[in-house]
Amino acid sequence: MNQPVATPRQATANFWHEYGADEWTDAVVASMKLGGIDHLFFVSGTELAYYQEAVVKAGVKGWPAPQLIPMLHESAALHAAIGAAMVSGKPSAACAHVDVGTLHYGAAIHTAWRANAPVLITAGNAPRAFPGSMRGARNAPVQWLQEPRDQSDILRQYTKADHRMEYQDNPGLMISRLLQLALSDPKGPVYMSMPREIAMLPYPGRVHFPTCAQLGLARPVAPQPEDARTIARWLVQADNPCMFTQRVGRDPGAVADVVRLAELLAIPVMDSRARDSVNFPGSHPLYGTGPASTTVDVALVLENVRPWFPGQEDPPATAKIAWVDADPVQSRFKTMEFRADLWLPAHVGATVCAIYDAATGLLTKSDMARIAERRARLERRKKEMLATEEALAHKAGKQEHPDPRWVAYQLSKVIDAKAILLNDLVSYRAHVQHYAVRDVPGTAFSSGSSTGGWGPGAAVGAKLVAPDRDVVLVSGDGFYMFGEPLAALWTARQHQAPHLTVVFVNASYSTGTTNVQASYPDGYAMQRHQYPGGLFDPPPNFAKLAESVDCYGENVTESAQVGPALARGMEHVRKGIPAVVAVRVPNLV
Repeated sequence: MNQPVATPRQATANFWHEYGADEWTDAVVASMKLGGIDHLFFVSGTELAYYQEAVVKAGVKGWPAPQLIPMLHESAALHAAIGAAMVSGKPSAACAHVDVGTLHYGAAIHTAWRANAPVLITAGNAPRAFPGSMRGARNAPVQWLQEPRDQSDILRQYTKADHRMEYQDNPGLMISRLLQLALSDPKGPVYMSMPREIAMLPYPGRVHFPTCAQLGLARPVAPQPEDARTIARWLVQADNPCMFTQRVGRDPGAVADVVRLAELLAIPVMDSRARDSVNFPGSHPLYGTGPASTTVDVALVLENVRPWFPGQEDPPATAKIAWVDADPVQSRFKTMEFRADLWLPAHVGATVCAIYDAATGLLTKSDMARIAERRARLERRKKEMLATEEALAHKAGKQEHPDPRWVAYQLSKVIDAKAILLNDLVSYRAHVQHYAVRDVPGTAFSSGSSTGGWGPGAAVGAKLVAPDRDVVLVSGDGFYMFGEPLAALWTARQHQAPHLTVVFVNASYSTGTTNVQASYPDGYAMQRHQYPGGLFDPPPNFAKLAESVDCYGENVTESAQVGPALARGMEHVRKGIPAVVAVRVPNLV
């Protein structure tokens, strides 16, 4: 029997919700909040008064709207939105002024794209309406200068979708649709710009639109049963298997599934150097104890862009390789040189659970004996690795001036197991990973990109969405300066986002020092020990920078003072004051 077709009016009544609104922007901010956005990281602009008015109005009238967080620079604002999304697992948003503010987002746009961050990047558009023809029309000479041919084209290569709000749109629906795209795997940023005269259009009392949840998100895909059985058979029969991870921890629930499979078959887990989350407990005997990729007989790659360096670290031609990812062939990269026997566009958690179930039915007594031997061998190796790292740390601590390894070791003594650690280091990243071990999913993050300067803003966003947890940022001085730290620290102080920043001050860019040495080992720069552009010695006074916005700052130059300084910094943070501890370590040359 045919069902009656609903009219548009009936569909609206049945499916869409009704909300109060006076202007288009009221619907926009309501849709943001109802879509899961709690914070709008905001940088002021002449056309953006509509956001300020809408948020204040929503507070008075009880309408939904995100909290507006004032920021002093667009790059820090977008990085704050990225940090908030990483830690909370929810979407976040940033707002900037027309094309110039969008350009000021800068490399943070790259971060959002490569980090697969579900952020709504927004900006105003300069009005086009003839002066005096309608509310919000052109009324200042600068507005002719603020209209590029296509503002969205500035960042179209770095977003899943973009939209300029137009007269015919339902504004609430368009925000919900953009969030639906941002939150569906593979996740990623979206961009929305809104002309002033459109934003200020009146709404007669009530608006109707579906929330992002009502539109719905794409469900995670499960693997084909035969594929799971095939991988299980490879792993059970393997003598030298390994799992390679990078982004599994973006779904904290999947980490436990990976641990369960690894423990069943004694499979070591190796993280990519560019890991951006806790993919496996760092203290686990199976973590970091794997074989070289060149010797594996079975490789299970899980949410990893580059598990080994192609052409130099490839597994043997006889090795079986299975690659599991929401987008296993990495369609966002033009060139990928990797091979695999199975490419599975599937959810990691569902896939490893299916492999686990299949493997349990395949194990023989002979298999279990062989696996037990491998487990014992890996446990011994883990103990040896930990002992070696401990000895190296104590040796480093005997030096008069701080060594990066000693700084990382001392940091491990002042943070607890639930603290959120943001790692924005390059040269010393591994030291922090070795000593400040993270076991709990959601306690460590990095940008997942090649952007310098993610950390200062990300720490603000992380603390705002996790106010009851310590947030610690570690950064080199070069990346720290890229991140507009003054802007980020001001927001942290004024908007209750205290966090500890540890700056490894080597007054060097690795790109301009060690990279020059590697590129020209017999060159003039190497011979003369001259690296113009690679050093900025003496470095800035980062303690004074922190103090300039009423934060705590301390510079450290002696090994014996590293631990006490970090403890003092954390003490200030727990009292609500952001702290910067800058430790002078050797130059990179």
